[in-house]
Amino acid sequence: MIKLKKIDGLYLLIFLLPFLDGISLINTTTFFITLTLKGLFLLYSVYYLVKNTKHKKIFALLGIYIFIYLLYVFTNHLNPYFEITNLLTIFSLPTFILFFSQYQKETITKKTISILFLLYSIVLIILSLFGFVINNAILNLFILLFGVALFYISDSNSYLLKGLFLILFILLFLFINSGIFFISLLLLVFFALFGDLKKIARTIKKNQLKSLLLVLALCIGFSVYIPKMDLAKDKTSLEQYSTKNSFLTERIDLLKNAQKSFKQSSGMEKVLGMGYEKLNSIHYVESDIFDIFYSIGVLGIFFYFFYFGYVLTFSHLKKKYAILFAFFLILSNVGNVLINPYLFPFLSFLFLISKNDVGKMKKDILLVSNMYPNKAYPHYGIFVKNTYDLLVEDNHTIDLVVMYKTHGKIKKLFSYVKLCGDSLLKAVFNNYDYIYVHFVSHTTAGVFLPALCAKNTKLVLNTHGNDIVADTNVDKSYLGLTKIFLKGADIVIAPSNYFKKVLIRNYNVKKERIVIFPSGGVNLEKFKKIDKKKALKNANLDSKFKYFGYIARIEKDKGYDVFVKAIHEFQQKNNNEKIKFLLVGSGSEEPKLKALIQKYKLQKIIIRKPLVSQEELVNIYNALDAFIYPTRMKSESLGLTGLEAMACETFVIGSNQYGPSDYLIDGENSLTFNPSDYKELANKMNVFLKLKPTEKNRLIKNARKKSEEYSSEYTKKTILDVFNN
Repeated sequence: MIKLKKIDGLYLLIFLLPFLDGISLINTTTFFITLTLKGLFLLYSVYYLVKNTKHKKIFALLGIYIFIYLLYVFTNHLNPYFEITNLLTIFSLPTFILFFSQYQKETITKKTISILFLLYSIVLIILSLFGFVINNAILNLFILLFGVALFYISDSNSYLLKGLFLILFILLFLFINSGIFFISLLLLVFFALFGDLKKIARTIKKNQLKSLLLVLALCIGFSVYIPKMDLAKDKTSLEQYSTKNSFLTERIDLLKNAQKSFKQSSGMEKVLGMGYEKLNSIHYVESDIFDIFYSIGVLGIFFYFFYFGYVLTFSHLKKKYAILFAFFLILSNVGNVLINPYLFPFLSFLFLISKNDVGKMKKDILLVSNMYPNKAYPHYGIFVKNTYDLLVEDNHTIDLVVMYKTHGKIKKLFSYVKLCGDSLLKAVFNNYDYIYVHFVSHTTAGVFLPALCAKNTKLVLNTHGNDIVADTNVDKSYLGLTKIFLKGADIVIAPSNYFKKVLIRNYNVKKERIVIFPSGGVNLEKFKKIDKKKALKNANLDSKFKYFGYIARIEKDKGYDVFVKAIHEFQQKNNNEKIKFLLVGSGSEEPKLKALIQKYKLQKIIIRKPLVSQEELVNIYNALDAFIYPTRMKSESLGLTGLEAMACETFVIGSNQYGPSDYLIDGENSLTFNPSDYKELANKMNVFLKLKPTEKNRLIKNARKKSEEYSSEYTKKTILDVFNN
């Protein structure tokens, strides 16, 4: 059963905000509900800041002002809901800015916002296609998201991502009827392409207070002197109030009426404000700087600017984010939504994003594999984890997208779909120096196109077995994909010389692009000789017997059948009661193995064990007198088990074909045989028993030396050089 991860409240808020804004427009009840939810978020922000930061004094001072204002509201019989809501709305923006400047949430970055923009843009286009009306406040939200996404895209190495956003940009122009929306997006693009952002950012950083005053002055100027622009062909009821005020003269008349009423108000109203309800009766409150002043008076506007100034001294925006913030303040004031409560959290996210943006959106390596160990299957794909560990130790930053062993065709299919989707998203939305893929045919699909369409990204493909050498007809059907993927690879890693020859001969891969790396190598600190009596005890084996052992999956062509037949042949000639045989492994052909053992009546002398951990393997290797490696799989790229046995100074009798032939040399460090000939294997087992101790020790000593050539320590330079050039 799949366990749902705990939902992050902030992510949920980000996702739901636009939907809450849409719901709020249905009627008065939904408006109050959504406004209350955002009010609760504001209260949480204040609670967080008071509890976790050193800003208690400013909130104590602000609390005194709010207390005075509330006394004024209740003693003058003003509507407390309207006035308190208006006050909280006014002070929301600086509070949210301070909150997101102090809040710790490193996962909220420009990448998060860019993905959100991508998803919402698709939703926006679909809604427009079906004739749904998009509110101006929501369009302003999309402008803000687009600004962040634009910075992200400009830093991206992915031409695929740039192309995707270009298509979205064109579609937005086609389907969204809003003059402000068009002009804003164009200005942001112009900003990104032609603006000297670094120079402007340095100026703002040095003169933050002056920059803020300049922005506020520009906001006031734009709200008074520049008429609203609305190029929409179809006017809706939601836009009518904006349309009637779209001329300069009408806006000035409204301000004159408000100013006249303010002059005629009492001294207390001048100091503490006329209030939202009275101001709304004069004209529709559009929440510009004048409306703030008239609604909360001289004392209120003083506290507002003081609080905003205090907040900005602790909330430094980096580089282009400061420009985007200033731009959006100006734009919002032009659209008369400077104090729009719907936009506050998103506008404030800029401070959190700026804090989390360290100037890089990349990691060194994206590692993708359809094999990786877990608690249930600790040995499955262990060579991938060994390679990962080597790269991490070399201080590489790595994103890992992997599959664990699964059973059942449906589960496996879903696992591959998830692997492909996850690797695709990471490859598109991140900058990587290298994309490193294990098992070419099945795992490369998600990253192949993003890798080809990415600047300064190398595609490294690590071959392993039947991804390039087919064992079955099903395997053959994937080889066409393998050929395509290998052509696009910058570097191809082969586990052995045998596989290097296959790549050159069958796939026309140039030898200059091939690197031989033995699948993570052998960890000699783990696989080493230990006391045999101790090993036998740990492996639960009787020290009275000698043991020949097989350690591999119970699958077709792995050689378990040849081993059983060889045991039968060996027993026919020797009938040695002091020898037993150990088969360690699991697989789909276990019923066939069981039937074969019963056929030859070998139940008493063959001991079966399932797949075990590497720690248990060390005991088993050391408990054996000889390790039998009878693989006849053409896709056997190397065979780490043979090397592990050699590292433990266990005698090896192995296949003279395919991967093991790279390191097993008959009469030099092992005894080898034709893996299809069980009689030859039985004969080699007899030869082993008759070897003189000096000869046996010579072969074991040479085998240990050969294993050192394949050690993790000795071979790690090979793999590190791939990712350090």
